[in-house]
Amino acid sequence: MTELRSAMIRREQSVEVRDEGLVQDAHECTDLVSKILGAAYQASGPEDAYAALAGARHQLGNALTEGLLPETDIEEACVLLVRMEDLREQCAESAAIRRAAELAAVHDAAAGLRDLASGDIVQSAPEAICSTLPFARAMISAISGSLWQPQRLHVRPEFDGSPMDFSDFVNSAEFPLSEARLETELVRRRVPALVAAPAQDERTMKEIVVASRSSGYVAAPIVSRGRVIGLIHADRPGARDPLDPDDRDRLDAFATFFALVYEQAILRERISAQRSRLAASFDSTDVLLERIQKAELGLRPQPDEHPHIARPTVDQTSAVEVSAVLTFREREILSHIATGATNSQIAQTLVISEGTVKSHVKHILKKLRVPTRAAAAVLYSHQIRR
Repeated sequence: MTELRSAMIRREQSVEVRDEGLVQDAHECTDLVSKILGAAYQASGPEDAYAALAGARHQLGNALTEGLLPETDIEEACVLLVRMEDLREQCAESAAIRRAAELAAVHDAAAGLRDLASGDIVQSAPEAICSTLPFARAMISAISGSLWQPQRLHVRPEFDGSPMDFSDFVNSAEFPLSEARLETELVRRRVPALVAAPAQDERTMKEIVVASRSSGYVAAPIVSRGRVIGLIHADRPGARDPLDPDDRDRLDAFATFFALVYEQAILRERISAQRSRLAASFDSTDVLLERIQKAELGLRPQPDEHPHIARPTVDQTSAVEVSAVLTFREREILSHIATGATNSQIAQTLVISEGTVKSHVKHILKKLRVPTRAAAAVLYSHQIRR
């Protein structure tokens, strides 16, 4: 994975170098189209070089198709169109590589939270967003029933102590979703949003807009098992470049990865808690079975009908190795007996008849030289622990 990531970084760097050449080629092609079409050429607005190239290519193609070019310019126009088409393909390839690199950065931002506890993941997510993605401020919120509850705000160091850091407001905030139309849409539709002008947008919660002084933000829902459990908001206060759909998609991708990481943390914690409860249950059962065994061993022995035949002592009985005398199926059934399962429950679990279970139990008690299921369970438990 590290080698793959390094290769991606090297390729992205090479793309950046190539992009400079592509931009120059795009400007050159656009200028040539302008010369060929003359006054008929319609210059594009203040768009980037690639958008201008697409517009120039479209105009030149139409001029050729409709026969508007003099014969002396047709050959040059055809060659230029081929060059522009090749340039368009190179631009598309560069854009795809940039997208892959951005997605890798988003994945890394979420994956860095993987080893944390669920509560720590929530607290650390906004900082991960600001340190890895092109945002200077990020906030994570919980959705609890019909309530929107901001949980944690992080701002980049340059905004610490400034009015842009409204952490005190976040720490005590709680809003009904019915009063926050935009967030309600995020929860209902489960799609991200780009809010270009929060103060003028009728859907926004003006109380938090005023507190944050945000001039524009993106937001994405955190969806876990088909249900929205939280929201993430992010922006770039004071930045010259406005937020765009790419920023919205980056945050949405992070929210998707975050949901997976958070689900894994919750699952680990539940398994750990279940394991602890199971261990405590086994310990309690072990103590109880030991008491039962001691009570049985303390009973007055019955008169021996065959005094010349030596009865096995407790030490001899305990010395029987379960794994040595029982078959695989018998050991499997004994493991269920040790949990307190009945013959009926064992039969359902192993998909065999109850009569077959009874027969196996009889053989188990005989092979282990113990009188009861409880004694067999104690012996099994002791040997497993040893």
